[in-house]
Amino acid sequence: MTKRFTQGLLSFMLIIFLGFLLSPTEIIAQNCANPSGLSTGNISNFTATANWANDNNVHHYRIRYKEVGSSSWLFEYNATGTNYNFTGLNFSSSYTWQAKAYCDSLEINGSGWSVAETFVTTNDPLDCNLTPNGLAFLDSCGNCVGGTTNELACIDFTPTASITLSTTECNTVSDLTFIIAQDPNEPDISSSVFTSGGGFFDFTGLDNNDSIGSGIIIAGGGFVNINATLLVGSIMSSQKILVKVMDDNSGSQYGTFTIENVGGGILIDATSPADGNNVTSGNSQNIVLNGLFVNPAASNLTFTSTINSEMGDQAVQSAVVTIACSQTCPQLGDGNCDGIVNLADLTLVINHWLQSTTIGEDGDVVGSLDGFVNLEDLTLVINNWLQSTP
Repeated sequence: MTKRFTQGLLSFMLIIFLGFLLSPTEIIAQNCANPSGLSTGNISNFTATANWANDNNVHHYRIRYKEVGSSSWLFEYNATGTNYNFTGLNFSSSYTWQAKAYCDSLEINGSGWSVAETFVTTNDPLDCNLTPNGLAFLDSCGNCVGGTTNELACIDFTPTASITLSTTECNTVSDLTFIIAQDPNEPDISSSVFTSGGGFFDFTGLDNNDSIGSGIIIAGGGFVNINATLLVGSIMSSQKILVKVMDDNSGSQYGTFTIENVGGGILIDATSPADGNNVTSGNSQNIVLNGLFVNPAASNLTFTSTINSEMGDQAVQSAVVTIACSQTCPQLGDGNCDGIVNLADLTLVINHWLQSTTIGEDGDVVGSLDGFVNLEDLTLVINNWLQSTP
């Protein structure tokens, strides 16, 4: 008798305990029907969408699927709504899937598995972004662009480069400015080299960390925009130094380049650091070297820039700067600056008649100085014959 009383008491307590854990609607059995209306849509090489009819009594679904012939199922345990997207499928392969409905969150009341639905993935051609029948393609920079990448194709490598001098007076120290600029979507620059056919850098008296210039550097389409100070990084030899580019705002080193005297002229060599891609968002560099370059004697000075891209492109540009020597002799018609107009000046005009010549030399007399020996020079000699500067 005591044993029956004890068992009955335990059963009553268990019912009360379950009553605290479960709501009345979860204790009462519900009719959770097998999912129906199965179909498969949006089938591609690697994806598909499982569909089924709506049932307002269902809390969530369990989906199982596998490649036909496989012994192992893959599961999704908490699908809701009326569809589920399969991903990571194999192309041109047969798959089967089923669904089971649960009408409560604890999965106490579940249906059986639905009838099996079968589908076959496609074998459509893939673009470079692995999109079936996609429109993406490899551009000339080797990047996958267009289509669903939302990336633009790179354009031709057409950087602009220039060098200017603060003075063109012969045998005079000059500031030297070199500028490089690129449009967005061009291949990245890997190196830039500037050379001259004359002149030289005067490194006399320089020490490490001496300030020798400035720069404005814009990169990443404007994401990087710094003002910089150029410092001597190291003196590599009597004819070559390493230049540090220091960010004025952060004080950190942005980059380096070398300048040197070589082959009767100068050479500036800048190698750009790799930035993880091979296409620029647009950039420009404006670099000024203060008081280092010494102009050559009067001549047509040629500067040449050779700019290489990370894709192997090369852009070579040249510019000519006329270096002239100002005449210090005031006497009109004087072609050799000896202070008097005489036979020596007439001989220079006759010997170089109708020739282009260095400004102020070889018959281009004071009063003309146009780099050409002609009637103007002869007239100046005749009109000022035997006149001299007091």
